[in-house]
Parts: sequence; structure tokens; C-alpha cells
Amino acid sequence: MIIRCCIVLVPLLMVINEASLVTVEGLIGGSVLLPCSSEAPPITVQGITINWKCDDRVKVFDINEGKVSGEGQDPAYKNRAETFPEEYKNGNFSLGLNNLQYSDRGKYQCYIVEESIIRTVELLIEVPSQDPVKGYIGGSAVLPCSLPRKRPLTTEDITVTWKHNKTLKVFDIIKGIVSVKEQDSVFRNRTETFPQEYLNGNFSLKLYNLQHNDTGFYKCYITNELLIQSVKLEINQGAQSRSEKILLIVPFLSVSIVLFM
Repeated sequence: MIIRCCIVLVPLLMVINEASLVTVEGLIGGSVLLPCSSEAPPITVQGITINWKCDDRVKVFDINEGKVSGEGQDPAYKNRAETFPEEYKNGNFSLGLNNLQYSDRGKYQCYIVEESIIRTVELLIEVPSQDPVKGYIGGSAVLPCSLPRKRPLTTEDITVTWKHNKTLKVFDIIKGIVSVKEQDSVFRNRTETFPQEYLNGNFSLKLYNLQHNDTGFYKCYITNELLIQSVKLEINQGAQSRSEKILLIVPFLSVSIVLFM
């Protein structure tokens, strides 16, 4: 009797637990901290292996067996990325990025090898406008927002949110379609964008009937680009009232002329 032996190979799979996404905003030219921590502090620092990557492919920073390693680091991050070795024993492997650049925007993965955990941090880069936009009470103003580099767009690419002073929702464009469902009531019937310009990468916002409370900083979140454009709106209360004063002065001048004739 012939006994046939069959060997079945079972692939060994590594189960990776991916934690919820954290979003961080950074100002171009500034610094930012991308958080990453373990479930529990490590028993020994020497056994720690951490890999930071951008968009799952670009090597940003490595910690090998408790020691910083620059081997294989992408040149774009050289002398700009750092961790904090004194915090390793507390399970803190957060990454500091300095001198932020437009190209730094993206999703960063912190691989905690020993725990088979991935922490994902989405980094949005804010590019502020150099000059403020000025308007006057009762007038209108256009707040600029556009892609710095033109590229082919489809309506599916276009999801934009305008906010005032970080909290008030001003305007939404969702997949190329205007939405005011979550718009704050103070902006109701006072805003518009220019849909014919969307495919050109122009998402500027026009604000009507300007009020004193409209003063402040506005942020335009271009979601698919992980980009924020910010602009300051200044309201000049005297611009309109000056014309009103002229109208009031004219009758008095007329009376004065009559009296001196």
C-alpha cells in the first residue's frame, strides 16, 4: 500500500490594527507635531522599532531597536524630521516636522512594529494670503482661493469647505455641487462661489452685505489636495459713512452761502 503525504502550506499573515485617522494642520514654513503613541509603554527602549512613512511609500523616519536611524530616509525630510528619544520609554513616538513645505501634505503612517499597530495622521498644509482683503459695511468682498498648480479636474475631485475663524461654516462645495445645508445662519443668503470656475481650480468666495462680525480669518479647505488657503478680511466702517457725511455737509454749505450773500 502506497501512502501519499500531502503537505499543505498555510501562509503566515501579520494582522495590522489601523487606528482612527487624526488630522493635523500646519502652516507653511512652520513646524508641526504628528502624534503617535503605543497602547502601553514598552518594557525596554532597546526593543522598539518604529517606521514613519508618508503615503505608505516615502520613508520619513525610523527608530531601530530604540535608536534613531537615517538609513533610507527620503532626502526631502533630511534635517527636518525629528522624534524625542526621552519620550520613547513613555510609548511616545510622535514626529516633529520643521520648515513645512507645500509638498509635505499627505497621510503619514506610524508603524509600531512590536504591537502591529499603525497610527495614521493626515497633514494639511495652510498657505496664508500675503495681503488682507478689505471691504466696507454693507458692501461685498471676494475672498480668493485657488489651486497653486493647475491640473486636470473633474467634479468628483472638487470638495471645498469655507470656515470663518476656524469654527463657523460659511460654504461647502461637495463633489462639485454647492451645499449650504450646514451653513451658519449668519451667512445665509450672503455668499456665492463661481461654479464655472471650479474646473480651473478657482474656489473663491464672494460675501455680500458685509457686517462688522464678518471681520476675521477665513480658511478654504481644499479636501482632495489636503490644502488650506487662508485670508484675513478687514471691514472698514468709515468707507460708506464718509459719503453720507458729504451729503449732510452740502446743505449747510448752501445755507452759509445764502447768509453771506
